[in-house]
Amino acid sequence: MFAKYPFDYIIGSVHFVDGISIFNKNRWKRLTDEEKIATKEAYYSLIQQSAKSGIFHILGHIDAMKTFYEPFTDLPTDIVDETLRVIGENGVAIEVNTSGRAKGCGWYPTDDILERAFYYNVDVTFGSDAHVPERVGEDFEEVVQTLKEIGYTKWCYFKQQQKYFTSL
Repeated sequence: MFAKYPFDYIIGSVHFVDGISIFNKNRWKRLTDEEKIATKEAYYSLIQQSAKSGIFHILGHIDAMKTFYEPFTDLPTDIVDETLRVIGENGVAIEVNTSGRAKGCGWYPTDDILERAFYYNVDVTFGSDAHVPERVGEDFEEVVQTLKEIGYTKWCYFKQQQKYFTSL
């Protein structure tokens, strides 16, 4: 389906879990602790399926579900590590997306997830998810510094659906 279009890359991002937007502020209000964990696991299961699909070069904002529910990050489950392993095994890059800072929840993903991604040999790329021209490239220098501190020496970009690396 995509072969007829001259895309440089295709980015996949999960925006709905169980038919509800991940950015819906009310989705967490009536859930039990077990249901919250199940929701997180469903979210990351969809990300795993995206990584395995062979469709996407990049997976976007892989922890964006934390946007309006800060405890999301700390919900106890091994699903994040499992997902990062799957992403690494499938050679899909993840996006360091700085748009979360404007929403008050920091970059996507957290530094902790980036450290774990490094462990699982997950390639990274950078995205502003800007929506307005003034935010394009926002926090780029900070992203580079953070990635270097974690141990990354390179990041990737795509041209004509081919992955290229450049040093940080």
